[in-house]
Amino acid sequence: MRTRLPAIAATAGLALALTACSGEGAGPGPTAPESAASTAGGEGGGQPPSSEKTTPTSSSEGEEPTSASEGSETSSESSSSTPTDTGKPFDPEEFTDRLQAALADSPTAHISLEIEVDGNVAMSAEGDQDLVAGSLDMDVEMADQQLGYRLVDGDYYFEQPPKWVPVTRDSDNTAVRQALDQIQVLSMRNQFDAFVAGVEDAGVKGHEEVGGVRTRHYTATVDTTRSMAELEVDKDEGMPDAIVYDVWLDQQDRIRRISFELNGATTTVNATSWGEPVDIEAPTESELAESP
Repeated sequence: MRTRLPAIAATAGLALALTACSGEGAGPGPTAPESAASTAGGEGGGQPPSSEKTTPTSSSEGEEPTSASEGSETSSESSSSTPTDTGKPFDPEEFTDRLQAALADSPTAHISLEIEVDGNVAMSAEGDQDLVAGSLDMDVEMADQQLGYRLVDGDYYFEQPPKWVPVTRDSDNTAVRQALDQIQVLSMRNQFDAFVAGVEDAGVKGHEEVGGVRTRHYTATVDTTRSMAELEVDKDEGMPDAIVYDVWLDQQDRIRRISFELNGATTTVNATSWGEPVDIEAPTESELAESP
């Protein structure tokens, strides 16, 4: 049975991957791997996440806490990368409020995503996104395919070298509809909204270093029914009722890494260059091919 590629929830990368496009048949975009997939991304400015280190650091370091409320932390709080340990309980509403405020302050980022199955990278994606404008320019590598996707001013495109193909929402072409779904999955804006909608519990696990940046490691238990409803996607029968995400926030509460496991696959999304200018433009007329 072919599994679906989970989508991620955002800058928390935010991303967060709860569902995926079905990969039946040939199409212009990637098809889902045979084994379960999950998203993984790199924190180090485009470096694959597997090359980065998440180094636990003592919460007693002489640095400012990530927010004023952190000053009330107890010394018993410890750092841990164990995904099954949800850490010390943390107010889920405060957690999501921080994420949304940080995104409003710094809406642009460089996103790296990676899905690992049985120790092998099944899919990777990298590019720039503007989460307020809802635009993206992402390169995807999967099953020896190199693919490009853009979303600009509400218009969708996929790359079929040497041209870009417009993706119309009302197309009867199955491959085009698959490309549209895949672009939606790559959108950190979509995944962020789905993640926030589904958070029901949160925890904090201490301070850790991700890609050279000091972060605070949280967990979020996400109700998959609510998240899927936000994405307007039907929930698969095999989808668990809840998924525990590990989320690393920097001192401005911006997502630096988000990771989760599902059906034997690990998805990791890393975000860097928050708030820096991005150049995401629609293909020119000469670069466009006729829509199928």
